[in-house]
Amino acid sequence: MLALLTRAPTRMRVNFTIVCLFLAATMIFGGASRPDVQSLPVVRLTAIAMIAIAAVQIDREQWRAMRLRFLFLLAIAAVVAVQLIPLPPQTWASLPGRSFYVEAMTAAGVGDVWRPLSLTPDLTLNTLLAVLPPLATILALGTIDRAFDRLFVPLLLIVIAMNAIVGLLQVASNGLYFYSITNEGAAVGFFSNRNHFAVLLAIGFPCLACWASLPHPDPAFRRLRRWLALCAAAAIFPILLATGSRAGLILGVIAALISIGIAVGSRRVRADGAPRPRRRISLLALLPFAVGVVAILATIMLSRDAALHRLLEGSEAEHRAQFLPIYVQMVRDFFPVGSGFGSFDSVFRAYEPASSMIAEYLNHAHNDLAQILIEGGLPAGILLVSFLFWFVVRSVGLWFRSIRTPADLIGRTGSAVVLLLLLSSLVDYPLRTPWMAVLTAIACGWMSARRDPPRDEKIIEKDGVGSHSGLR
Repeated sequence: MLALLTRAPTRMRVNFTIVCLFLAATMIFGGASRPDVQSLPVVRLTAIAMIAIAAVQIDREQWRAMRLRFLFLLAIAAVVAVQLIPLPPQTWASLPGRSFYVEAMTAAGVGDVWRPLSLTPDLTLNTLLAVLPPLATILALGTIDRAFDRLFVPLLLIVIAMNAIVGLLQVASNGLYFYSITNEGAAVGFFSNRNHFAVLLAIGFPCLACWASLPHPDPAFRRLRRWLALCAAAAIFPILLATGSRAGLILGVIAALISIGIAVGSRRVRADGAPRPRRRISLLALLPFAVGVVAILATIMLSRDAALHRLLEGSEAEHRAQFLPIYVQMVRDFFPVGSGFGSFDSVFRAYEPASSMIAEYLNHAHNDLAQILIEGGLPAGILLVSFLFWFVVRSVGLWFRSIRTPADLIGRTGSAVVLLLLLSSLVDYPLRTPWMAVLTAIACGWMSARRDPPRDEKIIEKDGVGSHSGLR
């Protein structure tokens, strides 16, 4: 893989370095979704700089490769921006779900003024600015050759490892937290939320399987890489237990099963292009799994298995599940225009029954698909269905054909990453975090890569360096 960097043109190496710096800044400063987090301006200003740098370099071929993802994000931005357009008083009052607020303003003696569609325009503006990091990611990846996709896999693993190390230090010292509002006492890494950190750890499974399966001309290096991947995978589950995230623990099991499919499917072709012979599984190969089991048992004995305790208790999950009928009612009341992006917290307070009130408040629905429909209405629902349709069609194409090239392998990994984030979105809100939004943009880029033509497949399998389109 280092040969790819050394053989690339100087301009390509510079662009790759800039993209890596942008991703590093997003990872360090983009671990929270609250609009009052002081690090968000750093992330967004960095994204604006990245957009400016990339925009002057994109050529026609690169634009064709990324235009679908770019236009989709622009459509999202347009739906959010429309909610900020001021409307005449009578028009605003006639919108679905506004009668309660009209009565409240009349009782307060507030005169007729033009108001935007959103009930919380300041938070809607914050949502519009949140589009900047993934938009910058799409443009940034467009400035470098698709051959560099395989370099982002080990870089992502480094990011996961850094988060894991920080998470372990947090559990050991009960400190080293980067945000004032966070899950203190649990491992959260560079995030403020343990669930988001746990999802990132779960994503490590398919990424490890992909990294271990990428072709390389040196058989000894391939064996070493597989052993390192197995040992790293064995260490993930104990850290997941320390996060205290029940959803993360379940996603970790799902991700481990998916990674087996990635690893098994990639063993059809060797680095020299010859078919792989069938080999029996050595008992020694089970050693990393044995280490993982021992580590999990040690974690439980040391009372660091917060995720397992919370999974067995289940009281919090049951408490949130009872809100689903309320979410459905909120969707109906504000359909088809929605209440405005970022308004869930304010709107939900008018719906929450007194019998279910607790000391904690819901800043999000912990079901992002429902919250999108509540806040965005029909336009957001159309975009959501469109994305899910594209994801299913693309994933079927990636998973129901044999893996013959690195593009196939990385594309299947991208599909696994997006699936895990979508599953997490059913019980949480990971995509509202800048780093997770950027990671989703990267994974969708992996899924969008064209399959390598036969001529380049031979180059890849022989030297492990070529790409689906070659270095331009």
